[in-house]
Amino acid sequence: MLDQKLLTFIKVVEYKNYTKAAEALNLTQPAVSQHIKKLEAHYGLSLIEVKGKAINLTKQGEIIYNYVQVQRANEAHLVNKLNRVSQPIRIGATLSIADYYLTHYLNQYVTKGYEDVSVTVNNTQVMLQKLLDDELDGAFIEGIFDKDMFNYEAFTRAQFRAVVRQGHPLLSQTRQLKDLYAYPLILREQGSGTRNIFEQYLKEQNDSLLSFKKIYEIGSFMLLKSLIKQTDAVSFMYKNVALKEVTDQTLDYVLLSDVSIERPLYFIYPKHSLKSEKIITFYNHFLETT
Repeated sequence: MLDQKLLTFIKVVEYKNYTKAAEALNLTQPAVSQHIKKLEAHYGLSLIEVKGKAINLTKQGEIIYNYVQVQRANEAHLVNKLNRVSQPIRIGATLSIADYYLTHYLNQYVTKGYEDVSVTVNNTQVMLQKLLDDELDGAFIEGIFDKDMFNYEAFTRAQFRAVVRQGHPLLSQTRQLKDLYAYPLILREQGSGTRNIFEQYLKEQNDSLLSFKKIYEIGSFMLLKSLIKQTDAVSFMYKNVALKEVTDQTLDYVLLSDVSIERPLYFIYPKHSLKSEKIITFYNHFLETT
């Protein structure tokens, strides 16, 4: 909170009139004059020049005025941040994690009556940007992120598998990755952690998506799996994403002798967050439900 003398100084500068400044502050004019004198005595400088009815800032007064304006803006920003701390914690999750990992955990979280929470679902790239824009407090993500910018904890590890329809020719025996190239590949959209992981793996093998016959991008796992069931296309996804369909015998995992992908799934939040304590409490409660 700014000192009352500085607030008085600001009003005098804005109104260029002691009487109007006094009225705005609900003070007497002598009190306003006294505030200015005490401020000048404190800094040992003349801050305001009065020539007739004109009130002007000295060079030193301009410096003080600009400084106070910055402090006012900082205080407003701080108040906004503090108000947000009392709001529900804002959590993001990628589609894979939200639909196929978080459901059970959050059911337990709600049942136990832990902190208020709101959940936003989108791909990894969008989640990261929302964290940087202070639109989210933390996020459950997959894929690649800048570990210098975020605090992070791996809450589980997940197998990444090739998936096809039941009865697909690729299921007759153990295969190599190159055997899949003759079939269309259906992937999530760019920015998806699922896609990033597969592209990164191919890059590490000096390979790329261009090896596949055709590439289709689908932003929904439900639609993606529906297309896989009805065509000879292949896809790559976390094991849990296709687990129900594999159990129901509509999809199956392709056994690949030369591909083994297992990746951590992370909970992350920005470093130096004002909500760090609350975020950590949320995450600890989340772990209690696992």
